[in-house]
This record gives sequence, structure tokens and C-alpha cells, in this order.
Amino acid sequence: MFNLGILIRSSINIVQVISYETMRIEGQISQTATELKRDWYKWNIDAGLKKMYNNGTKSEKIDNMEDALFVLDWYQSDEAKDSILMLQEYDLFLRDNPRLISKIRDIAYNDYKDRSLVLLQTKRSLPLELEKDVYIVEEDLPERSDLKVMLKATCRQYNIPINENIEKLVESALGLTVMEAKRAFSKAIVQTGQLTEKEIPIIISEKEAIIKNSGHLEYYHHNETLDDIGGLDVLKNWLRRRGRAFEQGAKDYGLETPRGILLLGIPGTGKSLCAKAVGAAWQFPIIKLDMGKVFAGIVGESESNIRKALKIAEAVSPSVLWIDEIEKGLSGMQSSGSTDGGTTSRVLGTFLTWMQEKKKPVFVVATANDISGLPPELLRKGRVDEIFFVDLPLKPDREEIIKIHLGKYKRNPDNFDISKIADSCEFFSGAEIEEAIKEALFKAFDEDKEVTTEHIIEAMKKTYPISTTMKENINNMRIWSKARAVLASSNTWEEDEASKGKPIPKLKQEQYNPFAEQ
Repeated sequence: MFNLGILIRSSINIVQVISYETMRIEGQISQTATELKRDWYKWNIDAGLKKMYNNGTKSEKIDNMEDALFVLDWYQSDEAKDSILMLQEYDLFLRDNPRLISKIRDIAYNDYKDRSLVLLQTKRSLPLELEKDVYIVEEDLPERSDLKVMLKATCRQYNIPINENIEKLVESALGLTVMEAKRAFSKAIVQTGQLTEKEIPIIISEKEAIIKNSGHLEYYHHNETLDDIGGLDVLKNWLRRRGRAFEQGAKDYGLETPRGILLLGIPGTGKSLCAKAVGAAWQFPIIKLDMGKVFAGIVGESESNIRKALKIAEAVSPSVLWIDEIEKGLSGMQSSGSTDGGTTSRVLGTFLTWMQEKKKPVFVVATANDISGLPPELLRKGRVDEIFFVDLPLKPDREEIIKIHLGKYKRNPDNFDISKIADSCEFFSGAEIEEAIKEALFKAFDEDKEVTTEHIIEAMKKTYPISTTMKENINNMRIWSKARAVLASSNTWEEDEASKGKPIPKLKQEQYNPFAEQ
């Protein structure tokens, strides 16, 4: 949390705070006012101006101060000496109001030493004229200590005993604002009459709904494990090793916290399944980010959305941030600036800067089907720990995938000719193999028979794999990945004759400069 006292003592007399945490901000203002021996006041359009007492629990209304201009006149008068004034959602009045903007600039230029102005609002919005005069702070989501305070206060409100072991309860609420956490705690108490570890599922359910209502995030329940993934032995071994790097012993050893991975490859080859399995393997919550939904119609809203999403991922850390088909969300990169005012570029810049500088243990798993749509900045070493290419499975991997799916549908793999089935689905992706097995089960059920090897092979023969229509794209991806990525499986396809000697394909954004070769 930012320190208001330090900002005020540093002669910063106008601070804009971006936060939904009104209660926490008011608490800090109250503490700072006490430390600096100042009075503090709160203004909003509904209640007008109030002088706050007794840590903000009592107040005295100042008459005739409902007007947004009058309150600034009051602030510049002698009555406001030795004070801190908090204006709530004042940005709504600043829009297209040159008189108010001029007033704020006058306050900034007068450089008051005996008073400070705090603008509290829920989103980043400030006229261009004031950007150099106002110090902007984006408040983080509450930490464990803040949620612990709210949990205890909620228990006292409902007159129930405070659980001695509240750490797990607090952890279950990470990612919520203090008011959202209060509602979740209250709902659990009302439903069960207590607040113990048994109520954690209720709190998590509330958190899932709140995160989902954000519109671009989803709290994902991981049921998959690394054992549910057929093949991809190189990738799975890498993930198992990196899982230990989040332990304290790894930090003591001098290791950095893993940043994340980028999974490139053909649709249906298990990239998304890997993202889900990482959470289960490491016992981390998975937050799924829909990059396409980050982009909104209002200017500046997209950048705000990505910042909020990243803050939530950090608040629930250690966590996995899963971004599926990231290239679709960044599809406007080439024309960004001429078609979207540079929004896509700014969102990408925010994301890449966070990837480079993040301190919290958030492991990013981004998947992509089309490498040509990816910006080169994302592929640079240091953004992610490794780039893996997920290819179509060869026979040993197909056999493993077939066994996994037969077991998933409660069939004993020993009752089938796995080798024969694997031969019948060459060039199939893992998803296509699963769909063929499902189709065979439907066919056998319709015939009132138990499914057999022949049923599955027949279903395979009727399946038209996507690889047949993507042959050239797949070959290009294989050539590109051999030079710039790590193959996710030790079983790899041999390069065909047509691909041998071909130059490494360039991404669309990798501009060709003829003068560079002179």
C-alpha cells in the first residue's frame, strides 16, 4: 500500500488514488492526519463536505458545500489550514469543465504546505491539462494482513468466535477487495452460522463469481494432472522441475522464480491441457485471462482492464495465469496506431513490462496456434522462461494418448490392440483421437455392443484430420520451431524432403530491411 504521509512530506499536495478500497484509503488518511496533526475532510456529491472525527467513525457536516466548485473555494480559504481533503469520484466533474480544471491547477501552482488534496476514484481518468500536476497512485488489492482485519471485524459484527487458524480463510479471499471479502465472509456466516475452514468452499465460490463478473477473467478449477497428458515428455519433465523453484529452498539456493512459458503448435495437441495441468501439479489456483475481452470500446479502458487482471493474478499468487490463443487477442498489432489508436500496442506493452518486472510468483502459460500472429517482443528471451513447440504425436505418444482416453471412459486398454489403433490415426492430434474414441463408443452403444478395436479404427477412418489441410503451415512451424523453440516431445517428426533447406519463416511483424544487407 502507498504511504500518504511520505507523499505529503515530499511536498506532493495533490494525489489521485485509483482504488475501490474506500475504507482502506480513509483509514490511511485518518492515520496520516493524526501523525501530521491535521484535520481531515471528506466530500462527495451526495453528502457534501464533512469533517471527520474519531478515526472516521464520526463526522460533522459543513453546510452549503455540495457544489463541486464551492468545495475547491473552501479548500483555498483559511478554513482549510492544516487539513487533508478527500474528494470522491471528482473526476466525473472535471470532464469538459475548464473552470474546475483551472482551479485544480491553481491549487497545484500555489504549492500549499499546510493542506493536501486526495482525489479518490475507481478508474484512471484525468484531463490532459492536469497530468503533470497530479501524483497518481494505483492501489493494489488487499494483502493478507488487510483481509485478516476485515475477517476479524466481520466475526465481531456477527458475534461469532474468531477461528484461531484463520490463515487458510484469509488465503481463500485473496484477489478480492476488502468489501468483496466482507460480503463473502458474511455469506458464509449467514449460511452456516460459523466461519471456519469448512466455509472455505463458500468463500471461493463467491470469489469465482466476482472474478468472472469482471468480464475478462475466469477462476478455473483444475481437475487435470500431468498424467492426463499423453506424450510431451520434455515439457512435462520441465514443468516438474520448475515446480520446485517456487519453494523457499530454491530462493535460498539463488534461483529466480519462474516467469512462464509460451506453448506454440497445432490445434488439439494438448497445449490448453498443459496449462490446466500445471495448476494441479503445483497446487496453484488458475486464473484464465481472455485477452480478446480485455479490449473495450472506451478510450483507456483496455489498458485499465489488463492492469486489473494482472493485479488479481498477483493478489492470489502463487498462481498460474493462463492466456489461451494469445495471438487472437493481439491480432491488431500490425495496424495498431492506425486502426485502434495504438490500444493493442499499449496493452501489449503493459503486459510485457509486467512480465519482465513482476515480483510476485505468477506463472504465465500462454498458448498460440498461429505463430505468425505473435509480436516478436513476446518471443524474446527473458519475457518467458521457455518457448515450446507442440507437434502432432508420433506413434509412441499416440499409444499413450489412446490409453489415457480409454481409461478416461472406463475401458481397460489391455482389451484393445493399441498398436493397431495408433497406426490408424497417423497425423491425428490428441483431440481428434479422443473424438474418434467417443464416436466409437456412441456407435457401439447404439449397436448394444461393447466397444472394440474395430469400432475405434472405423471411427478413425471416418475422421478427416486438420493436419491434411494445414500441411504447409505445419511444415513452416516445424522449421521455425527447430531454430527458435524447444520441442515438447522427444519423439519428433522427421523433416520431409520438400522442407529441407528452406529458410526459417519470418513472422509478419519481422520487417524486411534491404539496406541491412548492403
